[in-house]
Amino acid sequence: MPLTVKELSKERQLVLLCSRGVLNEQHISEIKEIMEGRLDWKEILYQGITHRTLNIMYYHLSKLGLAGKVEEEVLKAMKTQSKVYAIRNKSYFAEIAEIFKKLHEAGIRVAILKGNFLASKVYPSVETRTFNDLDFLIDVRDGDKIVKILEDLGYIQGEVDEKGDIIPSTRKQKMLQQLASNELQECLKKSDNPFTPMFQVDLNFDVLWKGNCPCKIDTPELLERAVEVDIDGARTYILDYEDFLVQLACHLYKEAALLHWINDLRDLKIYKFADILMFVEKYSSEINWDKLVSFCKRVGCEKIVYYAFYYVNLMYGEVIPQNVMAQLEPENKDYLDEYGIENQKPAKWEFDFFTRMFETCRVLEISEDMMSGTDRFWSTKKNS
Repeated sequence: MPLTVKELSKERQLVLLCSRGVLNEQHISEIKEIMEGRLDWKEILYQGITHRTLNIMYYHLSKLGLAGKVEEEVLKAMKTQSKVYAIRNKSYFAEIAEIFKKLHEAGIRVAILKGNFLASKVYPSVETRTFNDLDFLIDVRDGDKIVKILEDLGYIQGEVDEKGDIIPSTRKQKMLQQLASNELQECLKKSDNPFTPMFQVDLNFDVLWKGNCPCKIDTPELLERAVEVDIDGARTYILDYEDFLVQLACHLYKEAALLHWINDLRDLKIYKFADILMFVEKYSSEINWDKLVSFCKRVGCEKIVYYAFYYVNLMYGEVIPQNVMAQLEPENKDYLDEYGIENQKPAKWEFDFFTRMFETCRVLEISEDMMSGTDRFWSTKKNS
């Protein structure tokens, strides 16, 4: 059972090395050494796709002149996906511009979260950070106004059926979504772009989750501190540096520890840890660590943020400073290997972290009893 990166297979070491945004001389040397040996490219392709790191791997290998060492059919897949996401991400940036133009006209402050900003400003190239929707943080009191703006732009609050058609949600479905989660029912719009056939906007009103979340972070406070940024020519807002990092950590923990994401194999994705790595590297001189620690202690989210930071350091070395880790470190760290769902006692993983990250068999360990609660919610919502 691998406990360190060096104990992983060469294929998995390569996937992790190439998930970085910036490569130093040691990283480059390690990549070149790995590429000299025989590799299972089927394994690399699968891990690259499932962890959303294939495009950044292709970027690095191309820059290093190593793309010619990639198995031919795998290289074709890398090239194709990178081209598709370059076009796809640009189409989303154009959509951001349209949406924020209307938001500014209405005097509503909304902050862009996660990949939409990271792809534009933090990752080495626009296609190297993939994302499937637009994530906004909103004040829930502005929810109806924001939905109306999106509807005027052609969006529909609803879900996509098996045929790819948008089915408008009922009032009950919208209420259930809001009561049981941290977001409103998603807004969807069809597009003529073959690489972006459907635009999706997720309206988050909380950076945490409903149920057994041990703390509360005030969204209006975060939005008040939001800073203006330019995303591909669009005037938008993001959370300030410390809040942005806390949000990334909270999002990572939520999806790593709650059953809904684990059951769908969407929990331990490398790109979520790489997001934190690259954000810290990009804005190391702007991040006020004392301010971040003070905020975490005030709102009670130290354990949540520590979880994300702990595993980022395990994967990439000392990304988060030791003194920050010491200030956030909880007395009992058993929860680092626990998972569960809202309002239930957590269970403990039998697998180590890296096995959980790379092996899909982890879901076989989840008991029927643990899954029953989350299944009931989604079944109720679907049939409403």
